[in-house]
Amino acid sequence: MRRVTEPGATPKPAATVVLLRPGPDGPEVLLTRRPATMAFAADMHVFPGGAVDPGDLDARLAERSIVSPDQTSAALGGDIGVGEALARYVAAIRELFEEAGVLLAEPSLDATAEKSAREALLAGTTTMAELAETLDLTLRTDLLAPIGHWTTPPIMARRFDTRFFAAELPDGAQATFETDEIVGHRWATPRDALDSLAAADIAMWIPTSATLQQLQHVGGLAEIRERIVPGAVAAPRVAERPGLTRIVVSGAGGVPGQAVNSYLVGRRRVVLVDPGDPSDEAAAALLDMVAASGGEIVAIALTHVDPDHAAGAEGLALRLDLPIYCGHGGGRPLPYAVRELADGERITDGDVGLEAISTPGVRPDHVAYAIDGANEGSEAPLILSGDLVGPRAAQAVPGPVDEPARATSVDRLAARRPSVLFPGHGEPLGPDTLTVSAGARPPGSGGS
Repeated sequence: MRRVTEPGATPKPAATVVLLRPGPDGPEVLLTRRPATMAFAADMHVFPGGAVDPGDLDARLAERSIVSPDQTSAALGGDIGVGEALARYVAAIRELFEEAGVLLAEPSLDATAEKSAREALLAGTTTMAELAETLDLTLRTDLLAPIGHWTTPPIMARRFDTRFFAAELPDGAQATFETDEIVGHRWATPRDALDSLAAADIAMWIPTSATLQQLQHVGGLAEIRERIVPGAVAAPRVAERPGLTRIVVSGAGGVPGQAVNSYLVGRRRVVLVDPGDPSDEAAAALLDMVAASGGEIVAIALTHVDPDHAAGAEGLALRLDLPIYCGHGGGRPLPYAVRELADGERITDGDVGLEAISTPGVRPDHVAYAIDGANEGSEAPLILSGDLVGPRAAQAVPGPVDEPARATSVDRLAARRPSVLFPGHGEPLGPDTLTVSAGARPPGSGGS
């Protein structure tokens, strides 16, 4: 298997906060710009955040937090200890205060006390526990909504294991910036921020852009709390057939507990389809599965670029020096290069070919893939159908569906007379699924 050298640095625990405020076109998020001289994420637009400090683990903070240590561990998916989980919440509050001057705590401090406390934290002369004791503060950990978990890829010399939170800008609060780790900031809707990325006006890493994609269609924090809820991560589950392996991973889009189907197409030269889980565990499962058969991954293909299908693509592509394929227009919200496929274009990198079938509806860039010769002894093809039919991500807020376009796309797949559809979520589907879906299309939607 091809690999670049991986230093194997141990990721440092970290936390980051997506701060939201109401805007005329919907919720806006705060993005800060890091200096070009920084050793990590230089000149990138990021959310406020940083590494967990030793002081964030102070046992005294348990009594100062509205959310109990047990509750913080459960809210993050239950995969880290209670003390470590609470420390992520504390780090999120501390970093937001240090970088943006927004303190999620009670009682509110007057301007002089707040300035003094912030300066002491930035100078490293105090900790959150000491501040809470001195000022009799209660940390409003209940205002933080966990939304994700991202780990820096192992090819990076500096790695962070980061929990993402969302929070609202408190009434009357105003973000201010005094640290030399920030050289600029902007408030923008997720859509506008992604448009700026596409126009090359700003730079981001994939955890930031994927989080913006996830929040692009939310109405506010209440919907985030209801829909984007981390859960327990299950061990990868494998189902094999000749030339096609389905691996169910459960950290899709960086949301713990969110399942997605990733597919390995081929025998020795393998194309990986929809690596939606960016975790080290998911990457290891995929790589180990291919290595066990003596093969190598030679390309990545995406049925569409929603984070639950695409979040793990860049990390693996960087590690293995792979091309990434997607549908027409799919590269727009992504911070890395992709090869956009035209309808009918083929991926021939692997020893089993894939034909891209343009199937817009759930997204304009959605494509399905017909697998060459995978259904031995039958002319009925096997098709990787993405999210065109079947359920979509359970812990996400996807964009609206263009139902007439989707119905036309369903008809296109039905015309291929497939024997089995392999969806993005859930178990394989029979061809009758296409008949039911096409029959449910709105009146006057047409078809071909």
